[in-house]
Amino acid sequence: MSNDTHAEHPAFSAHWWEQHYQAHPTGHVSPGPQLVAEVADLPPGTALDAGCGTGADAVWLASRGWQVTAVDASSTAVDRAEKLAAQQEPAVAQRITWLTADLTSWEPAQRYDLVTSQYVHPDLPFDQFVARLAAAVAPAGTLLIVGHDHADTHSAAHAPQAASIGLDAVVGSLPDAQWEVVVAESRSREVHHESKQLTIHDLVVRAHRTSSP
Repeated sequence: MSNDTHAEHPAFSAHWWEQHYQAHPTGHVSPGPQLVAEVADLPPGTALDAGCGTGADAVWLASRGWQVTAVDASSTAVDRAEKLAAQQEPAVAQRITWLTADLTSWEPAQRYDLVTSQYVHPDLPFDQFVARLAAAVAPAGTLLIVGHDHADTHSAAHAPQAASIGLDAVVGSLPDAQWEVVVAESRSREVHHESKQLTIHDLVVRAHRTSSP
């Protein structure tokens, strides 16, 4: 990913993401592997997909019975996500509410049993972003954050500014008195990119809210 295409807007601002999705007409149709690994065994409830992109994660959650609020800063991404959902069984699309909103300022009207954010690069310090997501988790709910690990040299070379996260920024935003961190680790996965096989390093943090703020 090059920053040249988006030079007129700060990297990772809402305008930047809109231009990104306009310039990249295809999107993922399969859910993130870390989401599947961490959420498949959870009982369905209400979920917030923060930074839903083109909708693969939200559709997967809804197909498993979750009532999903899916939010992204890019209206182009949300439009594509709605089209993806429309290709599923009607009950799946009916379980998803799509919203175009900037996650750095948007305030959810409720709290959720699951709040998940996959590879989202907000236009604010990441610890502040995590704190905003954590505030949206209901008592006894789950927070799942997945991002590019600092050790992931491919992401660092192909994304503008800081597109990776560290454990301190995530775990440090979750007070011990309110959270039990269940998973906090780096995982590698193999992906195909431009006819090459690459090893990508993901940072995965899953935490359980033990008490209200």
